[in-house]
Amino acid sequence: MIAIEMKPFMTRPRKLLAIKLRSLGESVVFSASLQALKDAFPETQIHVAVSTPWAPLLIHHPAVSRIWPVDRHQDRFARARAIARAALKLRQENFDCTVNFHASPSSATLAFATGARVRSIHFHSGKDKDRYSTVQIPDKGIIKSVLEKDFDAIRALGVSVSSSKYLPFITLKPSEMDEGFRTLASLELERPILVLGLGATRPTKSWPASRFAELAKLWRDTGGSVLLVTGPGESAQAAAVFELIGNKQRVSHLHDPSIRLLSAVFSQASVYAGNDSGVKHVAAASGLPTVSVFGPEDPLEWHVYPRDRHPYFYIDSLECRRDNLPGYPAWCSLQQCSVEKHRCMTEIDSAAVFEACRKVMK
Repeated sequence: MIAIEMKPFMTRPRKLLAIKLRSLGESVVFSASLQALKDAFPETQIHVAVSTPWAPLLIHHPAVSRIWPVDRHQDRFARARAIARAALKLRQENFDCTVNFHASPSSATLAFATGARVRSIHFHSGKDKDRYSTVQIPDKGIIKSVLEKDFDAIRALGVSVSSSKYLPFITLKPSEMDEGFRTLASLELERPILVLGLGATRPTKSWPASRFAELAKLWRDTGGSVLLVTGPGESAQAAAVFELIGNKQRVSHLHDPSIRLLSAVFSQASVYAGNDSGVKHVAAASGLPTVSVFGPEDPLEWHVYPRDRHPYFYIDSLECRRDNLPGYPAWCSLQQCSVEKHRCMTEIDSAAVFEACRKVMK
């Protein structure tokens, strides 16, 4: 059953551009919104502008007609040049609608520069105006998950979206699934396989290496195997966990695979445990049950998955989280925690995470 209801005043677009120039995790979440768009407009050509590194996530997505990778640069002049180049190409496509799901000033400019007559441009922050948008975004400033906020950009077009029907997903071909199977086979890991995602965007979002090592030992003691997964610049985390484990029997390491190989490997594993990170979203979108550990940031916005299959651990009501905006959940922006001894993470028990992994594993 398609969870879409069209209001009569919305003209069905012939050609639509969906824009999301964000991080890995948000690019994974984007996949659910694209399917909702396609269900609303089944005859519409849907093109996608996405950050270049994450474009492979949307290969073979059933809603996507064409992918336009856009480079995101730290330098603002280089970023402006990249946006201008992309705008020149996209304007030639004659889109009659653009939907910018989580806008920044540069991506909003890109949406405007396409020349589309109808523009749904959503700045998620309640403080920012939805500049260049020709429609009004509903529930502006209301606290909700990033996925619900993305759906609001669709609802602004006169479409009623039932969010319970859509979750992020990655579409893999059989040949890619086979490659994931072969990769795991080459590592000689015995099932069930626990994947540990060690990376995070900052140190305070990382569960301590000692807790990961304790979890790995508990899992291995039951006869299973452990796969450590790291990305660029994260090899030190794996080395620290290996040192604490000691005996490396039935423990292996996969470092910086391509996104699609990572998804294929995840599709063949048993369960994932790790930090709140983009890799966690890849795991969930690949069909792998996940157990997440949240520390400085409240899960409300970034955990968009059903908790029966994707539980998480979070220590609520810590007074050291003081960086919240009025009306928003409290969070902490520190890169390093010394005064509070990182207790938002250190007090999450490895045995409890182990039991959760056992409960939800495939």
